[in-house]
Amino acid sequence: MRTRRRRGCLTAGAGAATLSLLAATTTAARAAPAAGPVDVRARQAFVNASAAPGGTIGVRPTAELLTGQAPRWGLTLTLPQGVAYVRTYEDGTDGDCAPSADGRIVKCTAKDGKADVAAYVLVEVDADVAPGTTLTFTTTADTGDTVDAQPGNDTVTGKVAVRTPADLGFAWEAPSGPVAVGEGVTTRLVVTNHGPAPVRLDAVHFSMGTDYGTESGYEKDCWAEPDVLICDVLEDLAPGATVTIPFAWNFPKEAAGTTHRVQASLPTPTPNDPDRSNDEATLVLTVAKASSTTSTTGGWLAEVGAGPVMAAAAGATALTLTGGALVLLRNRSRRTG
Repeated sequence: MRTRRRRGCLTAGAGAATLSLLAATTTAARAAPAAGPVDVRARQAFVNASAAPGGTIGVRPTAELLTGQAPRWGLTLTLPQGVAYVRTYEDGTDGDCAPSADGRIVKCTAKDGKADVAAYVLVEVDADVAPGTTLTFTTTADTGDTVDAQPGNDTVTGKVAVRTPADLGFAWEAPSGPVAVGEGVTTRLVVTNHGPAPVRLDAVHFSMGTDYGTESGYEKDCWAEPDVLICDVLEDLAPGATVTIPFAWNFPKEAAGTTHRVQASLPTPTPNDPDRSNDEATLVLTVAKASSTTSTTGGWLAEVGAGPVMAAAAGATALTLTGGALVLLRNRSRRTG
């Protein structure tokens, strides 16, 4: 198989890169600090740097005990007006955390002997917060009754922009009944920006879920990982714009009577998407039982054409394989909604 190196479009963005660095440097357990003047430091990161009205934000507050010892210390996360606490994830939290009664403050206490306290907090933006609003979050390291010798690093703030939402929706166009072995059938994944704002579509993941394996022959904008096909799109979609990715199938006789599923989804959530329920869709193909007159030749293939839509692309490059192997064709179909 020809391997493809991941490109930047499949990463979670600058916010996630900061998060990875933060996790690597602040959440690992360290030896207890030596006795002496107490110094704690607050840090803060966001899983996504923007959100839509009614959307969610992941916040990662952290406090570090750099020097000295404090009998009881921790952090306080203060949420801005228009944001409410939803939950604290166990995965990514190291400390005892609890929200205030009004959901505007989250306090976390360090566990005994730990030099770090960290939390992964999910919050929700009120639906009536106007796009263009800047939300300011504050994390404060707290040493209780112990005096901090360096108070200048006890508090940090961070900002998240509220943006006009853009709803990406996935849908498959496919036969309503069983498909016959040895006969070609085309299915299409349609990704639509339902608006109201433009949105960037970097890539689509396809979980193939088939017993017929994959081999070389991938369209240039796609590559395979175990059980997953990743196809670049790398386009900004205007409201109403549609991306169509066609797959052409041809099942061999060994597939008769089987069912195959292909789940299409975003590699990472779109921060400003108000409706995550339509961010994935599953194609279900049922292969009819073979009859004595059914052709038994051919493999199965998937035709992929990524890219948003302006006009029909000229030409298509076909790469063919037989014997039940995956074949990908280049066929870019473009139109605007």
